[in-house]
Amino acid sequence: MKVKFLKLHPDAEVSTKAYADDYCYDLKAISEEEIHPGVWKYGFGLAFQIDKGHVFNPNLNYSIKIKPRSSIFKTGMELSNSEGVVDFGYRNEVSAIFYHLKPELPRYRKGDYVAQMCIEVTTNIDFEEVEQLDPSERGLKGYGSSDNKRKPRT
Repeated sequence: MKVKFLKLHPDAEVSTKAYADDYCYDLKAISEEEIHPGVWKYGFGLAFQIDKGHVFNPNLNYSIKIKPRSSIFKTGMELSNSEGVVDFGYRNEVSAIFYHLKPELPRYRKGDYVAQMCIEVTTNIDFEEVEQLDPSERGLKGYGSSDNKRKPRT
């Protein structure tokens, strides 16, 4: 799959993967800005274009997902919305906002790999309003209901 990108800053680097079979591509911060006390915005200096649809299935759409790196535990930071979505029509710089929740731990700096991105596929959905939903084994059981189905701990 080809994804077009535009370098918006001379220090920007196209995303890379550490290993060929990795799922996500690392993103390096080329800018950092404290937009509120303890809230940091990191710019990647890149804009992307993902084509809508697919030759075999025009209902397929692609988006870029921005996710925290697994090494985030070494910092006192948390990605603000857990995961960012870059829709196919967005053409501006991709960035990520982090909360620095534990000041005793280091935060990301300009030049660090701070996030990762991957491409995900979705399809167009036709919603249908109904008077009631079909029954299921789970039914109306909510949070934690699967705990009752598991074997008790010994």
